This record gives sequence, C-alpha cells and structure tokens, in this order.
Amino acid sequence: MRAAPENYKGIEYIQISSLPAEQQKSIYQSINHRSIINILKEDALLNDCLQYQHYVSWHETIFKSNVQGKQVERQVSTPVLTLAFE
Repeated sequence: MRAAPENYKGIEYIQISSLPAEQQKSIYQSINHRSIINILKEDALLNDCLQYQHYVSWHETIFKSNVQGKQVERQVSTPVLTLAFE
C-alpha cells in the first residue's frame, strides 16, 4: 500500500522512517541516496525524507514489481501435499 504524502511549506514528501519496514529496506537498497532530502520542520530536522513524486515513481516501478515477483516465487515453490492412504 502506498503511503499518503505529508506537506510542509508546499513540499510534498514522505518520511522514510514512517514507512513499513519492508518499504524502508527496499527504498534504501534501490534509490539514489542523493534523492533523500532534509526538511527543517519547526525545531526538528527530518533527515530521511523523499519527495512524494519520487516515492510514487519508486513505488510503481520498483516496489510493486518486487512484491509481485515474490508472490509468483511463493506460488511456484509451494509443495502440494497429498495423502498416501485414504
């Protein structure tokens, strides 16, 4: 499921640490780390943000294909059990 954007001073973004663990791991493994931005929000520095448009692009191209690939692998590798005696 895709995360909803946050908005600060007109910048739509997501904070990577607020995503599910599977998405966090995949983002850090697959994106250009120069895409990660810092946002100074009041007195807090958010140093793990990604512009929402980059997140959506990543989600549609990388994450969905990885998840679909894993589902296919699981379906193929699941053994079918049968009873020897009935």
